[in-house]
Amino acid sequence: MTGLLGRAAYFARETWINVRRNLTLTVAAILTVAVGVMLVGLGLMARYASTNALGRWQGGVQFEIFLEPNVEGGQADAVGEELRNHPDIERIQFITQEQAYKLLEEMLVDEPELLAEVSVESLPPSYRVVPRVAEGELIESLAAQFRERPGVYSVETGRQQVDAIREWFNSFRWIVLLMSIVLATASAMLIFNMIRVAMFARRREIEVMKLVGATNSFIRLPFILEGMLHGLAGGVVGALAAGVLRNHVEGLFGRSEILAFFRSFTVTSSQFTTATIATVLMGVVVGALGSAFAAGKFLDV
Repeated sequence: MTGLLGRAAYFARETWINVRRNLTLTVAAILTVAVGVMLVGLGLMARYASTNALGRWQGGVQFEIFLEPNVEGGQADAVGEELRNHPDIERIQFITQEQAYKLLEEMLVDEPELLAEVSVESLPPSYRVVPRVAEGELIESLAAQFRERPGVYSVETGRQQVDAIREWFNSFRWIVLLMSIVLATASAMLIFNMIRVAMFARRREIEVMKLVGATNSFIRLPFILEGMLHGLAGGVVGALAAGVLRNHVEGLFGRSEILAFFRSFTVTSSQFTTATIATVLMGVVVGALGSAFAAGKFLDV
């Protein structure tokens, strides 16, 4: 146990010495990793947000009929009866005001101030409709038939919304992925060069250590830990930055009427936690790869 603690103390001390010796490069590496992994985190959260926004259209739902919040029972029943008896409609699902509020609670779990401005009575009940054939012209025709029915507030066609969301987020995802790859590569190369400089500065010590019998893995480990530490720090900074941007963007969507289309693009707490963990781990992996490759390549300095 004493020997194990001694080795751990040695590795920690050597890692810290290397970090202090290359402080400027350390800061540059951390910031580069932070930007790269922040994009990874934002990409994951964008994927979660688009999935959440499209949640109501899962299961083949093609359009949704929103009733007036204070709709009379007879009008709501009449619309439902017509939907059930329509030859082009396969099935329907009625969403009560209470159910709509619960769905909104799930979407705004991290925005209690926005949820506080909404009451159950202010939300419209709705019918989610699945037609027998998912054709654009048929869906638009069915939606038009029910827009003028008594008690109907609006009819929202999922096809247009889904297509727009998917197209926008697919483009965004590819851009983020490309930028993440470029920045992750730049981060690994920067850490690679930093470890190379550190090993060159300590080449005499490395030679002495090899002469007294130190193994290659024993010599490499402090340098690899240094790279992982840079990656970890960059991952934490990137995750924090992604979290700040997430809160800012969701608040902007919630306040702006122009961006009202994006209000359903929310990320739950569990999804944010997953994205944060993935962001930090990505930073550690980038740091480990860059430092491990450098430590293996330049060990014989």
